[in-house]
Amino acid sequence: MQKKLKTITQLWVASALFIILAPFFFSLAWGQSEMQFLLKDNKKYQNVLVKKVLKTDTIILDDDEVIRLIGLKAPEFKEKYVEKKRDSYGFVVEEPLPPTASPEEQALKVVRELLENQHVRLEFDTSPRDDDFVAVAYVFLFKKDKNQEILVNEEILRQGFANLSIHPPNTKYAEKLRQAYQEARKQKRGLQGQ
Repeated sequence: MQKKLKTITQLWVASALFIILAPFFFSLAWGQSEMQFLLKDNKKYQNVLVKKVLKTDTIILDDDEVIRLIGLKAPEFKEKYVEKKRDSYGFVVEEPLPPTASPEEQALKVVRELLENQHVRLEFDTSPRDDDFVAVAYVFLFKKDKNQEILVNEEILRQGFANLSIHPPNTKYAEKLRQAYQEARKQKRGLQGQ
């Protein structure tokens, strides 16, 4: 009986430890930022550098973390590989988009010009990850000349560079995003002008 009680106690202790430590070990699998989400410590995201814009609704930070912008759905678009022109020193020469460029190409170019190599602040909502376990956030860009922050998610919708896609429980700025999308539709901007 003593041996059976000891075994039950060991199982109970092991189960309790698993329940307590499971979030920590799962956070290691999801990446360091997930632990910060669980602990509500988002100081890391107050000033981060955007390394690359993958799609109008998806960015990569300088630490290679992928972030999707809440409330946006990027249009389906496959970039064609084009040999980049280089100057005599080997630097890539950026050329303007041709007039025949699709609205999707134009949207991606504008969002890249807006965000790549810029410092932004990320704000998370109720659910910090989407169904694909990718981090989702509101992105704020600080405009020094106007001494204000711009909600990039809203601005992309206002310019018609993405479609509206709100998924509860992440609805903190849902009304602002809806209004921006409606404005783009009314003015027939970007993708909404098709």
